[in-house]
Amino acid sequence: MTAAAPGHQAPGHRDEASDDRGLGVRIARVAGIPVYLAPSWFVIAVVITAIVAAPLLPTRPLVGVAVGVTQALALLACVLVHEAAHAVVARGFGMPVVRIVANVWGGHTSMEAVRTTPGRMALVAAAGPASNAVFALVAWAALPVVTGDVGNRLLHGLVIINGSLAVLNILPGMPLDGGQVLECLVWKATGDRNRGSVVAGWSGRVLTVLLVLWFFVRPVAGGQTVGFGLLWVLVIASVLWGGATESIRRGHALATIGRLRLGEVMHPAFAVRSDAAVSELPTSPGAEVVVVDDHGRPTAYVDGEHLASVPPEARPHTPVSAVASHQHPGWVVAADPAGDLMPAIVVLQEFGIAVGAVVHHGRVVGVVHATDIGKALGRN
Repeated sequence: MTAAAPGHQAPGHRDEASDDRGLGVRIARVAGIPVYLAPSWFVIAVVITAIVAAPLLPTRPLVGVAVGVTQALALLACVLVHEAAHAVVARGFGMPVVRIVANVWGGHTSMEAVRTTPGRMALVAAAGPASNAVFALVAWAALPVVTGDVGNRLLHGLVIINGSLAVLNILPGMPLDGGQVLECLVWKATGDRNRGSVVAGWSGRVLTVLLVLWFFVRPVAGGQTVGFGLLWVLVIASVLWGGATESIRRGHALATIGRLRLGEVMHPAFAVRSDAAVSELPTSPGAEVVVVDDHGRPTAYVDGEHLASVPPEARPHTPVSAVASHQHPGWVVAADPAGDLMPAIVVLQEFGIAVGAVVHHGRVVGVVHATDIGKALGRN
C-alpha cells in the first residue's frame, strides 16, 4: 500500500467522469475524497473468505462463510484506514488528495505532492503503517474482553491483518511505504530526490529476492509441496519487483529531465494575431508560429506543412487563421526556457497533446514538441 503522488494536476480541465474510468465502483466520499473499490479487490476477498471459512465448512458451513466474508470486509476496513491515514496527513500538509482506491494488492492514495519536503513526504508514507499498528494493538487489547469463538476469531484476524500490514509496509524498499521513507531519507541527506528513488528501488529489489528465498525457496528445499500459498508468494514478489524497477526507472528518467533545459528542445516562436496575413510571417529556418488572441494568450498553432501549402501569390490575402490549428486550452507551458523540461512534460502528458506554447513573463517565446522531448531523453 503506497501513497502515490502523481505530481501536478489541473482540476479545471478534467471532469470527474473521466477520472472514474477504470477505477471501479465509488463506495464512499470521505471529506470530499472519493473512495473506489477496484474490481480486482473481489479476487482477494474470495481468497480471504475461502481460507478463513475452510476450517468451519465441514461442521458449520454457513458460519464459516459468514466469518470469511466478515474477515474480507475487515481487511477492506484495515486497508481503508491505512489509506485514510495517508490522506489525512497529506491534507494536513496542504497536499490535495485526488482519490483512494482499494484493490487486490491493498490500495493506494493519489495526491498532488505540492509544497512538499522530505520530512513531510516521509510522514505521509509512515502514517499508513502506523495506523495499522495502532489498530492491531487495539484489537489485541480487546482479546481478553471478547468471549465467543466467532468474536475471538475476528479479533485475532484483525490483529494478524493489521500487524502484517504494518510490518510489511514499513520495510525499506519500493513500492512499500517504508521504501518511500527511505527515498525521503536519501533525498534529505543528498538533496536529490531522484537518487532516493533509485536507492529505494534497489532496496526493494533486494527485499523481493529475500522474500522469495525465505518464503518460497526455503520451504520448497525443505520438501514442502508447491501449493496456492507458495504461488501467491511469487505473485506478490513479481508485483514488488515491478514496483521497485519502476522506482529505479523513474529516478533515472527524472534525473535526465533535470539535466536538460527547456530551451534545448524548444523552437523559437513568433506570435501573431489570427487576422494577420500569411505573408507577414517570418521566413527564418526553424521559426514556429503561434496565434494569440486580443489579450496575448496562445490559442492556435501554425503547422509548417499547412503554411507551405499556401501559394506565394495567395499569401498576402490569406489570413493566418486559415492555416492555424486551434489547440487545447491547457497547451500553454508557463516556464523559463532556462529551466528544466518538467513543466512542458507535465502539460503534454496531462492533456495528451503533442505540442505546447512556451510563455515566459507573459510573452510567447517558443514551441515545444513531444517528439523533440522524446528524442532528447533518448540521447541522454
